[in-house]
Amino acid sequence: MVRLHYIDNLRWMCILVLFPLHAAFVFCAGWYGYYILSDYPSTAAHLFAVAVEPWIMPLLFCIAGLSAKFALQTRTPLVYLKERVTKLLVPFLAGLVLVCPVIAYYALKFHTGYSGSFAGAFVHFFSSLQNEQGPVGVTGDFSVDHLWFIIFLFVISVAALGVILLGRRQVRLRLNPNTVHLPVLVLLFIPFWLLNYAGINVAGYSIVSYFAMFLIGYYLLAMDSARAIMEKHWAVLVAAWIILTVGVMWIYGILLGHGEVFWGQSPLYVITGWMGVLALMGAGKHLFDTRNAFATYMSTASYPVYIIHQAVLVAVAYYVVMLAIPPVVQFLIIVLLSLGLTFGCYEVLRRIPGVRVLFGINGGREKAG
Repeated sequence: MVRLHYIDNLRWMCILVLFPLHAAFVFCAGWYGYYILSDYPSTAAHLFAVAVEPWIMPLLFCIAGLSAKFALQTRTPLVYLKERVTKLLVPFLAGLVLVCPVIAYYALKFHTGYSGSFAGAFVHFFSSLQNEQGPVGVTGDFSVDHLWFIIFLFVISVAALGVILLGRRQVRLRLNPNTVHLPVLVLLFIPFWLLNYAGINVAGYSIVSYFAMFLIGYYLLAMDSARAIMEKHWAVLVAAWIILTVGVMWIYGILLGHGEVFWGQSPLYVITGWMGVLALMGAGKHLFDTRNAFATYMSTASYPVYIIHQAVLVAVAYYVVMLAIPPVVQFLIIVLLSLGLTFGCYEVLRRIPGVRVLFGINGGREKAG
């Protein structure tokens, strides 16, 4: 089986983008509430956030669906399910105990002036479980924080497996490659937009919409013909994505300002994000379908780095925003220092056999990108 290296590369590139994205949240105002906030909100940071948020999570869910297609070609459903437990549920639970309380500790200190011990914040974190209103909180109460992506992906993977197995038994769904054209791919943003009105909404999309993206990745984007179309028209897709993103940045970053809730009920949000997915899939196949030592390392490190990064970044931001230096320098320090420390933590953790599986560092990578 030919490995799609560009899928691996897009995945770890998305994880790296999260460092400047989450650092930008520190300098955003209005509806962006974050664990740590600078006294100097930045329009540039807000513009960067609204440019990235529409596409980054849809791309990761589509990639997950595409990867599941190839994984199930070499694994039985039971083996696949066991891997989902090991690679998703176990790291989620471990992160909930080992990573999220660190985020809560610094959020509690920042937002409430808490001056107690980490142990006290740890107890408060779990004792406030009943106060949880959603997957992501910012004030130090219980929250799954960024690990929402992992638990969503676990639930979606299990539910999708049921749909896939049912389809095999009942209908044996097969899409005709001749019916897949660029307009068809683009218009898929419509069901994603409509599905945003159902289910828990995180990062601009509902869990039902993410579920649909996973299935689209499995059934459609895994097709050679669909990937060929995206690669053939990658330049057009990128140009359209840039134009839409500029419009998004102008409307929601400049015209309406920081207080405007730019979320998945907006068709502009969804079409911009979906165009970004198609553009990056096409450009990735054309430009990034290569493998070298750095890419191999990043592909292995990206998942545990995702689990660790938010706690490190929040801790770094807590101290950096206190420094009497220009905000742009604060931003750069937060990004660079959190990058270095996160990968440093990864290097330590991957050398501890009993800890590796808790952070998704269990030695094996999936055979399909």
